[in-house]
Amino acid sequence: MNKKILISLFIIGILALGIGWGTHSLFTDTETSSGNTFTAATLDLNVTSSTSFTITIGNIAPGFDSGYYKWCLKNVGSIPGKLSATIDIISDDEGVNTEPELIAESEPYGYQGARATLGHPDRGELSEFLAPGVHPDEINPEALPYLTFIERDDAKGYWIAEVSEEVDTGGSCGWGPCGWGVPSKVISQWAVGPSPAYAGRNFGLYSWDGKTFVYGTLQPSEEIAFFFRVHLASNLKAWDGCGWHDIDDNVIQGDSVTFTITFTLEQIP
Repeated sequence: MNKKILISLFIIGILALGIGWGTHSLFTDTETSSGNTFTAATLDLNVTSSTSFTITIGNIAPGFDSGYYKWCLKNVGSIPGKLSATIDIISDDEGVNTEPELIAESEPYGYQGARATLGHPDRGELSEFLAPGVHPDEINPEALPYLTFIERDDAKGYWIAEVSEEVDTGGSCGWGPCGWGVPSKVISQWAVGPSPAYAGRNFGLYSWDGKTFVYGTLQPSEEIAFFFRVHLASNLKAWDGCGWHDIDDNVIQGDSVTFTITFTLEQIP
């Protein structure tokens, strides 16, 4: 056999043997990662309250105070969420129109604009005079040392504040600890009366129709309460764009208002 061929075969054999040695001399170890599971997070709002979500206020008279309604809200999910409360008026009914009410509704109330009379053409007037708040001058003096204003707009008739102690500011809505009987973050809409047509806005509870109040982030297992309260002045007045005027209290006779409060917990992007 040719010498060159023998040398080539020898080299190929050596290489093949070397490859075999390399394959059988390397250490190997295999581990298996088992039981891997992807689980979707949960976002679940629990409302602990014996009070119905739908509130009907009727058969009331000047001087009425609803006291506080309170809903304790808890995030029982596994991720944080943005908590909010939205108020929607379902109906604002005239009810039974008594003779005193019809007379009162036909009266002018100062500013002679597009709506020169107290009576509304297609709904009741009670929601306009129910105040979910108090005028700054009517804040409970005992609360003043603990109260810090965040916003205040006297032209639109509202203010927002925080109180550091469990003391009632005088009848406003807001957020607060579940263990408190009053809100710690106070939302007060105090101006009431027929909406000035020139300003295009409304006062009283009616101004909250469709309005959303955002609490902020509610962490898993965290809880907070929403407080709601309305009152009716002993002597009804209406703002006409220029000033306040005494009006005939009979304008709300027989009226009723039904509304809902919807609590929403949204995932934070």
